[in-house]
Amino acid sequence: MEKIFPSTTSKPEKIKVFALIPSWIWVFVLFPMFMPFIGLGLWEQTELSVWLEISYHVANGLLMLWLMFSYFKEEWFMVSTALSHYLKHIALTAGLAVGAEVVLLGALHLFGFDITGMLEWLPVVEMTISQTPRLLIDTEPIYGAIAVSVFAPISICALFYCLGFAPVCYKKPFLAYLCIAVITLIPPIIDILWRGQAEFVLISYLVRLPIHLLICWSYQKTDNVWTPLISLAAVNLLTSIAMSVVPF
Repeated sequence: MEKIFPSTTSKPEKIKVFALIPSWIWVFVLFPMFMPFIGLGLWEQTELSVWLEISYHVANGLLMLWLMFSYFKEEWFMVSTALSHYLKHIALTAGLAVGAEVVLLGALHLFGFDITGMLEWLPVVEMTISQTPRLLIDTEPIYGAIAVSVFAPISICALFYCLGFAPVCYKKPFLAYLCIAVITLIPPIIDILWRGQAEFVLISYLVRLPIHLLICWSYQKTDNVWTPLISLAAVNLLTSIAMSVVPF
């Protein structure tokens, strides 16, 4: 069991963890509240409102990169010393995450469930402002894929994994997975309070939770933040491509 769920030492400094808390208010409360005013008159025009969504993910990613840069830089040293080791785990994690989604959605489809609404929430993003991830990819395939595969993983890794997983996994590994299940539920709840559509929004949580848990496992398994970050980027890139060809 220790080999599957090893002890960890990698975690951000306390000052960085505390800095992420007010970032949550900006990313999940203030920024979404301001966006309707910024995009006044654009919301009903899909081809234009897509850039609000892209800007949201890019801005969040750059902010989180700035906040966590020193931690990412320190962790990169270990990656550079054993690149093949980390690439192996990244490939394994991305494969497991995509496989888990295929099994989950495939099983639901076979049992007669309509999975069209579920597919709207892939790739994984920190929060949706104007368009679901799939609509984002359908509307702007290239720039949308870049936003969700490069910038959104940075935001998710910082706001969820560095804040809610690594500091807890350091002392109580199994409790860390419960923390991730709870902390990733908060943005959907905020979204429901903001716009309603509870059933539709909660589907996003259920669809993404297996990916979050597997990605966090890679964090624990390799004891390095770059493994979950790149793994999620790979998952989002693969699902972006898949969403372009899935006939649902």
